[in-house]
Amino acid sequence: MKTINPLERTSLAMTLLLATCFTLSGHADEKHADEKHVGEKHADENKAAGEPSAELSIAPLDHVDYPSDRPKWVQRNENDLSLPTDASQTDQVISIVVVSPPQPTPEAAAEMMEVMAKGAVENYIDQQAATIPESIDTSKIVVEMDWIRNELITRRYDGEVRSGDQTEYESACWMQLTTEHQTTLQNLIQNHRLMHRLGAVGVFALGGFASLVGGSILFSGLAARQQRRAS
Repeated sequence: MKTINPLERTSLAMTLLLATCFTLSGHADEKHADEKHVGEKHADENKAAGEPSAELSIAPLDHVDYPSDRPKWVQRNENDLSLPTDASQTDQVISIVVVSPPQPTPEAAAEMMEVMAKGAVENYIDQQAATIPESIDTSKIVVEMDWIRNELITRRYDGEVRSGDQTEYESACWMQLTTEHQTTLQNLIQNHRLMHRLGAVGVFALGGFASLVGGSILFSGLAARQQRRAS
């Protein structure tokens, strides 16, 4: 029987130890792979069964949820600021619904709604002024917001909305331009038109008056010179 010296014995022990480690590592990798495969299989089964994914538990940031008690008139013709092609006719009531975009506070939503409501009225004035042959600067025609609130706005709504995972606010109004209101706005346009004409006439008259005064002074000077020569 062959005798194994200590050096050979140590080398043999190290070889057996390494072989055992590799074997255990291989078994661990196989077990991990099997567990991963089982997990993926369960995920596929849950997906096929229609279970909601965790990634969809949070709504997208651009998604807006409205409350169930939101009035139907708010959704009808929402922010449709277009007016009838025959807007010069005053035989109909013009309805305009204005809705603010979601805002961080109720005050900001109400302020935005009023800005948009005034813009809709100014849009009506622009369309009316476009039917007049002469050019009119409609930016100088002022419509008071108090008049819009008290005369044109017939309904108003202020509510909360959900934007993504945040609570925001919206404000809406329903304006109705009756024949009386349309006449009032058209009178504003005509008054501005008249003032524009009077201004132009006034400038012309002032220029003529200045020319007349200048001519009179010149004539008086020539007459005085002639008298001095005669004497």
